[in-house]
Amino acid sequence: HEHTSDCADPECTDTSHSHSHDHKTQTTSADQLGITSFVYRASTPFNSQRLMALLNRWPIPIKDSLDFGLVMGLGEDDVDDAVENKAFVGVLRSKGFCWMAPTKWSNSAGNDVWRHDTAMYWSHAGKHFGITSAGKWWGCLTKEQIKPYFANNVKEYDRIMAEDWVSEEWGDRRQELVFIGSKLDEAEIRAALDACLCTADEMEVYRAQVRNILEASFSSEMGGPSLFDVGGMDHIDQ
Repeated sequence: HEHTSDCADPECTDTSHSHSHDHKTQTTSADQLGITSFVYRASTPFNSQRLMALLNRWPIPIKDSLDFGLVMGLGEDDVDDAVENKAFVGVLRSKGFCWMAPTKWSNSAGNDVWRHDTAMYWSHAGKHFGITSAGKWWGCLTKEQIKPYFANNVKEYDRIMAEDWVSEEWGDRRQELVFIGSKLDEAEIRAALDACLCTADEMEVYRAQVRNILEASFSSEMGGPSLFDVGGMDHIDQ
């Protein structure tokens, strides 16, 4: 659950987040190399297939923990429209948390419903790129359920509510990615990532599927048949 902010120094290898830097030296080095950074934020999940298509064409030789099998579900037009790897030229480091939409919501084998509740950690440095599980979003719980975890650290609870809790509907589920590099084209990078976000129509499907899961879970707890057993929203999966 503890999703802390990342250091914006591209040469930093300390993951403790308790360190400091000589800002005068850091600024001079950054100026000489033309290093800049920005944070990409969004409160909508990525369409997992479009995101994988984008990353598949990103010119990074070593990609770990990426499910490029998801790209197979896209048509050629979808891939061409969604992907512009030239936007990422100059990116030296990128890291943060991302929210990826499930591609198969049914309870059959191979479903990835877990994506709805799982925060994914995006980590890229030089030739290496990976996206791995970082635990559950706090948004899986109600605010009242979260409070006991911070009984001895109320300030952190308040920080999460003020900074990370982006909506009452989805809690802290969000995109928060730091990009660091030389001569970054921020507008192009933002446009490429925005093209991977779920559309309004896709979000309507997302909401319907979440309602279906919650209702199915409630029905199961009450001893009745699961909505998945009587069709539910399975027809949405292609």
